[in-house]
Amino acid sequence: MGADDTTLSVARFISETTFEDIPERVRSRVKLCVLDTIGCGLFGSTLPWGKIVWDWASEWAGKPVSSVFGRSRRLPPALAALVNGTMIHGFEMDDLHKESIVHLGAVTFPAALALAETLDQCSGAQLLSAVCIGYEVGARVGSSIGTSHLLRGFHPTGTSGTFASGAAAAKVMGFDVDLTRHTIGIAATQGAGLMSAQYSAMVKRMHAGRAAQAGVYAATLAQRGFTGIENVIEAEYGGFCSTMADSHDLARITRAIGHEWEAEKITFKPYPCCGSVHTALDGLIEIVNEEGIDYGDVEKVRVQVSSVTKKHVGWEYRPDSVTSAQMNMYYCLAALLTEGRLTVEQFTPERISDPRILDRVRDISVEVSPTLDALGPLFRHSVIVEVSCRDGRNFEKRVDHSRGSPQKPMSDADIVDKFMTNARAAGWRQAEDIKAAVMGLEDLGDVLLLAGLIRGYARTD
Repeated sequence: MGADDTTLSVARFISETTFEDIPERVRSRVKLCVLDTIGCGLFGSTLPWGKIVWDWASEWAGKPVSSVFGRSRRLPPALAALVNGTMIHGFEMDDLHKESIVHLGAVTFPAALALAETLDQCSGAQLLSAVCIGYEVGARVGSSIGTSHLLRGFHPTGTSGTFASGAAAAKVMGFDVDLTRHTIGIAATQGAGLMSAQYSAMVKRMHAGRAAQAGVYAATLAQRGFTGIENVIEAEYGGFCSTMADSHDLARITRAIGHEWEAEKITFKPYPCCGSVHTALDGLIEIVNEEGIDYGDVEKVRVQVSSVTKKHVGWEYRPDSVTSAQMNMYYCLAALLTEGRLTVEQFTPERISDPRILDRVRDISVEVSPTLDALGPLFRHSVIVEVSCRDGRNFEKRVDHSRGSPQKPMSDADIVDKFMTNARAAGWRQAEDIKAAVMGLEDLGDVLLLAGLIRGYARTD
């Protein structure tokens, strides 16, 4: 099939791919993604914006069907997906697919789980298949528009993420090709999310929740005969790709689909901040460790970045909100210089305006490098970190790939430890049970067990 049949080709892939068609290595990788996603959601359930969205949704709740992180009360599926997606994306710790710029776990898992709970029975294998397929479709569509989409000011998780949630929703519901195509066509037209939210607004967290919700809306409407845009991906006028970017590559969506798997390109985050900052953090940490210097010995830090990274995270820091601090390279590097670490503790309303950290912000510069720009979009995270010490020594390191990326992977044990840390921070009693359920997901007879575990005990119902 050609570019004119892209949406249909994607719908066939979603509908016809079986659990056995998904390589075991991909399923294992996605199980780690699910575990990491749940850990982010558990932590996010304790945060102010997660609580606000929960309180709002619970006031408007209808039929109690689907589970929410840390809440004993259930919500209608679409509301549960909204709340859970917001919680997962609530502290910049959720997984990232670099080329598509989509946080896939936050949009895929909430939609799949919410709808799984509507079925008479849904096995762990069925849920896992849906999440794998959601990752694949969301990553491929997002990659077809890439940085061009981001530079227009869109938040790809809220826009391209609707394809991930729609695909996962259709798959978990067991739809045929026709229903799947309509599900995609309904989900994608709901895509939204403005990147200016990164400067101060809680609403950035909700972009993921809305994308997850779009998939639930789409599947449940399609099931009733509601129709979507049948050529939503490739339509020349008003299609997703033609509308959302100055340039796009339709062939990227279906090339080697079912043979090369995007889940193997997922980056896990060791730091609770924007992924575009991670290579700079790694570079500074590596220089300090390799040269045996203290952070206090560092006088100046100069970071050369791509134009995309400069625009995305290299703007002048203002302590407006926790969101703005997490999305800003100056603040993150300054906090690391000041305290020798970068954890959730450095991202509180009090700490983001700490005078000691603000003093260190003035010691950092972020500049565009034509050399890095020439490498192209796949190297948009590449940086050159230059460190000047108070004793006159100077060091330089280029970092192309962050820790946690496929090129510099975190170990399985590191990912599990991250989950356990987030679960403990949220006060979870069932963390070990959740880990066991997720790591044995293909053998789980009914996902209601996992859903019950993520509800846990209610902290703030």
